[in-house]
Amino acid sequence: MTPSAPAISTHGLTRHFGRVQAVNGVTLAIPAGSVFGLLGPNGSGKTTLLSMLAGFIRPTSGSIELLGMTGGSGLSAARRNIGWLIDRPVFWPGLSCHNNLKCLQGMYRTGGGEAELDLLLESVGLAGDAAGRKFSNCSTGMKARLGIAAALLGDPDVLVLDEPTNGLDPVGIVEVRDLINSLCSGGRRTIILASHLLNEVEQVCDHVAIMRRGHLLFSGPVAELGGPPRVAVRTTDDQRAAQLLRAAGWQVGEDSSNGLEVASPEGREWEITRDLASAGVYVSSMRSGSRSLEAGFMEVTGGGPD
Repeated sequence: MTPSAPAISTHGLTRHFGRVQAVNGVTLAIPAGSVFGLLGPNGSGKTTLLSMLAGFIRPTSGSIELLGMTGGSGLSAARRNIGWLIDRPVFWPGLSCHNNLKCLQGMYRTGGGEAELDLLLESVGLAGDAAGRKFSNCSTGMKARLGIAAALLGDPDVLVLDEPTNGLDPVGIVEVRDLINSLCSGGRRTIILASHLLNEVEQVCDHVAIMRRGHLLFSGPVAELGGPPRVAVRTTDDQRAAQLLRAAGWQVGEDSSNGLEVASPEGREWEITRDLASAGVYVSSMRSGSRSLEAGFMEVTGGGPD
């Protein structure tokens, strides 16, 4: 795989279950070294898509390329260099975190020995006394972090996490989010995070894809989905201000309780005041800020129910 090649790509990937189209013609490229969010409500097709990538289920049609490899033997080889956390891994309740991980290490034949186990347990915050705690006595956050450690066995180039914070309390969610952020540093590994939580994706990911009812609606940088920075503008005459700004080429949203929402590249806000003042309309307040991922998500999906 060349440095510029996607870590994972699909073309026209489709999966039917009887008459149900779980995934419908998804063409996707996941940049190598990115933290890629796969976003969509429950039932949007995220897990089915990941399950096809992992080889758990066969596509009805379409193609997959993993780490530059295609075909049966190529995909099998590539999957050994990808850490998967799609279904929860099997852990033994009566064994400690360390011994659970050691058993999985033997099953996966990663050959890293105790050094690998110590490094992984340290990296997910389960070193020391936590390593010796029985799995049945672990908190939900600890169990989730042990699952991520299991997916990291063998030091894969790609890590795939499907709803890793499901069922966690707020403390556990923060723990897992901080762990993912720590694993992202340096861009050495591609991380794919599937979630239905906008806030989770926005705080961790630099690229995002949005799915709904099996269709891919958007794929690109998070900043691109969020759109250009916006400023909320209050004036001496908001209705006239909106007309003047639109005529001058500004992108102006609907009037709201916060004032006029105007798309403005950073550093050009002063031009808004200039264009209005020249027509005798004056700015009384201006508040800047980037457009949220939520706003972009609602625009792409139409904001309607699934």
